[in-house]
Order: sequence, then C-alpha cells, then structure tokens
Amino acid sequence: MILNDLNQILLNSIEQYAKSKSIEINLELKKQINFEISSDSARGDYASSCCLKLSKLFGLSPRDLANEIKPTIADDRIVDLKIEGPGFINVFISAEQKYDALKELIKVADDWGKSDESSGKILLEFVSSNPTGPLHVGHGRGAVLGMAIANLLERIGYKVTKEYYVNDAGRQISILTSSVILNAYVNNFESDGTYEGAYIKGLADEFKQTHGDLNNEIILEGLDDDKDKRLDDISSYLQTNFKETWDKARNFSVERILEIIKKDLHSFNIVHDVWFKESSLGKAADLSSDLYKSLKIINEEGHTFEKDGAQWFKTTAFGDDKDRVLLRENGEPTYYLTDVGYHKNKIDREFDHYINIFGADHHGYIPRLTSAFNVLKKDTQKIEFLLYQLVNLYEEGIKKMMSTRKGEFYSLSDLRDELGPDVIKFFFLEKKSDHAMDFDMDLAKDESKNNPYFYAQYAHVRCCSILSKANYDPNKPIDLAELDNCFEIISKATNYPIFIKEYAVERSPHSLVHFIKEFSAAFHSFYERSPVITEDEIISNSRLLITKVTKQILKNSFKILNVEPLEKM
Repeated sequence: MILNDLNQILLNSIEQYAKSKSIEINLELKKQINFEISSDSARGDYASSCCLKLSKLFGLSPRDLANEIKPTIADDRIVDLKIEGPGFINVFISAEQKYDALKELIKVADDWGKSDESSGKILLEFVSSNPTGPLHVGHGRGAVLGMAIANLLERIGYKVTKEYYVNDAGRQISILTSSVILNAYVNNFESDGTYEGAYIKGLADEFKQTHGDLNNEIILEGLDDDKDKRLDDISSYLQTNFKETWDKARNFSVERILEIIKKDLHSFNIVHDVWFKESSLGKAADLSSDLYKSLKIINEEGHTFEKDGAQWFKTTAFGDDKDRVLLRENGEPTYYLTDVGYHKNKIDREFDHYINIFGADHHGYIPRLTSAFNVLKKDTQKIEFLLYQLVNLYEEGIKKMMSTRKGEFYSLSDLRDELGPDVIKFFFLEKKSDHAMDFDMDLAKDESKNNPYFYAQYAHVRCCSILSKANYDPNKPIDLAELDNCFEIISKATNYPIFIKEYAVERSPHSLVHFIKEFSAAFHSFYERSPVITEDEIISNSRLLITKVTKQILKNSFKILNVEPLEKM
C-alpha cells in the first residue's frame, strides 16, 4: 500500500536530516513519524503532523522543519506536496495511481481488504449464555459483536476458532431442573426463585409426556424461608428422592434449551466451531481432570491457603480486590475454579491469543481470570477481555421487560421475528460495545434516511440498479477528473485495506459501521449531483467505475458485519 511506502519515505527523510545534525530520534518519537489518510481533498490524500511533534528536538518551528525535509520526500506517485498551516505536510497522489488501485480493487473484488500480514491462532469465546432459557437481547449483542470481530480478524490473516462455553453444571442448572420437574408434577408450589414463563411450561409438558408420571408424590414441606436456601433444599430433595427423574430432566432441559439457543444463533448466521461443556472439565478429585491439574499448578506455585475449611487462591497478589475460594469446605469446586479449569483447558489447546467477550456485568471476572491465567500460562499478554453493555429496548417510547428468571423478557427471537436479523446486527454494532445501547425499534422499522441501516442498504441497492442497466467496461477509457471529483469515495475505497486492518486490531466493528454510513452518504451525494448514465461514453464509464467500486466496498463491509447486502428493497 502507498501509505506504508510514504511512511517509510518520511521516516528516512527525517532520520537523514537528524543524522546531518547529529541528533538521535528515540523509538517513541519514531512511532509518531507517519502520514494519515486525509478526510479533506484540500489537505491532500495523506497528511502528517509529525513536524509539530519533532520541532522541539530539532530546535526549529514545525513549519521550518517541514520545509527542511520537504525536498527529500519524493516518489513518482506524488504529484504535489505542500506545507500548510503551522507545519503540516500534505501529499497529493496522482489520479493515475488512484485509477490503478481501483482497477486492482475490481480485479480482486471480494478479497479487497484481505491480507496475510497477521498470523497465528486465536480462540474467541463469546455468548456462552447459561442454558437456562432462550437468548435475550443482551446476549444477542454479544453474539453479533463476537461474529463481527471474528470476521475482522480472519480478514487480516488470523485463524479464529469461535467457541461457546456451555455451563451445563452448577446451581443454575439445578434450579432449571427443579423448575421443569415442579412444573411437570406439582400443581401448586411456591415458584419464587424458580425459572418461569411459557418456555418452562413447554419443557415441563414435553418432559412429562416423554417420561410419564412419577411413582411417588413430590411433597414440599418444611422449607426454609430464605429463598436461596429454599431453592437449594428443593434441588437436594428432588435429586435424592427422584434421582432417575432428576438426571433425565437435567439432561433433557439442557439439551432442549441448547437446541433453542443454537437455532436462534443460526437464524442470525452466527456459528460457533466448538461447544465446550463445563461438565467435561471433570471432578476436582479426579487426577486427570482440568480442575485437579489447575489446583495442582496453583498449589505448587504457592498461591493457595486454607481458611474456614476451604481452599483459597491469593488473587490479591495479582491485582484482584479480594482473594477467591477455589474449593468449598465440602470439597465442591466453586464457579471460579471451573472458570480456572476451563482456561487451563484453553491453554493446553495451544492458541497464540485468547479473547473473551463478556457482558459488562462480568467486569469483576477479569482480574480473577487474569490472575489464574498468569499463574497457569505466565503470560498475561496473550489473554484479552472485551466487555459489552446490555441493550435497552424501546418501542413507542416504552421500555420492554428483560427479566430472564420470571420469563417476561423480550427474547432475541422475538426481536428477530419483528425486525429481521440484519437490521438488528447493524444497530447492535453501530455503537461502541462498552457503551450502553438504547435500541429504538420504531427507528429500526423506518424506511427512510433516518434509519442508518436502510440508508446504507439503499446505497447498495442503487448501485445494483444502475449496474443492471449498464456496467463499467475496463477496456474503455475514463475521465480521471471524475475521480478527483469524488474524493471521499475514492480515498475510502483505495485505502480500504488499511481501514480494515485498523478496525481488526482495535476490535472495533462499530468503526466499520461508521465507515459504511459515511461511504453510503458519499455515494448518495455523488448520485444526486452526477447522472451516471449519460450520452458521453467516457463520463458514463467513469461514473460506472465509481458505482462498481462503491458496490464492492459496501458488499465487502456488510459481509464482515455478517449482514447480507440487498440488491432490491
């Protein structure tokens, strides 16, 4: 890419000048010697402010420094170079060079923006919702985010394994199992704390039809007034007295809900390569299990201690706000130990980098998992956490319910059925993931330029419509001046691979959404001021080239976001 070449030319020029003055430039300053893509044609195609940062080192004003190095910045592709303002270096690239880049874009088509600059294996864990109910809208945001990031990373050369961690053990699964059994076989019971809603009743009815009646009556009496203790007592009672039914109900409920989750994800074209079950981690007492191996390493490293009959991990030594229990006094593992064991399993599978995408409510997990990862792997640079805020749904100004336990939540499938998956993905990705999102359902339905998804898709549809009537002919000449008249489109198109790499490195699909919005607006503006098909064949061919380039860039961008580009509306 020309930008890389220009950066090297600029660095060489400044280093040569520094050498002539016996001045040494440190590594930190060298990182700031570069050009940036200009957003204004008056400021050239690329601009650098490096002289403003280096002037003090050389004892010159930024403008004087820029003028000193200007003669040494030379390349056949540069048609003009101007020193502007206090010392900005503005470079103008020839129209011929841009035309060559556009021809290459059309040639490689769907592969424009791909690179093999990055290498290595990445394990990306996302969604990982407990299989206790259908996915809600918040889970959907995490799912859409994970898929877009995976696509960005693969676009620049990484091999990404997308993984879903299935918490098919622990207390929440016990509550789910109890909920299904009670709904199936008990007419009247105190439901406070159990899972409720139509999906639970549906599971209970199906389970009863499949497995029949119980041999004995379920008698719930003498339960504790404390909700949590009562739930645990119910689970213990059912598991002890109806073990066969309990085991069947547990497996049945988890598998059915997983089927629902997979179906919901599939409807959004979100695919995981691995579904990793917590139950596969084994028991803490089993010498071959991931839990035991994790405990053994942490013990050998001297990071555990005994207190109140439990085994603790000194996570405060690694920046956590308090130490964490690994094994309870009864020898049962905590949720934390299972998370540690899971990451031990991840490490053993030998990836180059590990990314976890969590909801913002899991913020406290980060120092805990980093602590464990540091002990198990001794390399905190290889693990990364991305947080996303939850989504608030509004329709006609009224906020929708999101209570999972009560079964009153607005599910992801409900939202999909009402709006369609692609507009949801676009809206979910529009805002930076660590920012809270108020999702306006009325706006998502609006077929006007006020709806960014509609406006962007309409740009692609326009391109398709034009190109169905007349297509760009690479064998016919074009008017290079037309390229100069479409600065924003041409600049964004020719520099597209640079943008994609930047968005991938920064894990910022929202930046790509912003790019699409700006690019679409630029094309709409071009379309309104410049009739594409005219009596002048050269002008028409030039504008058809711009249209074809626009269509390709939008198509590639939508695909990265996992959104299908529309050809008709």
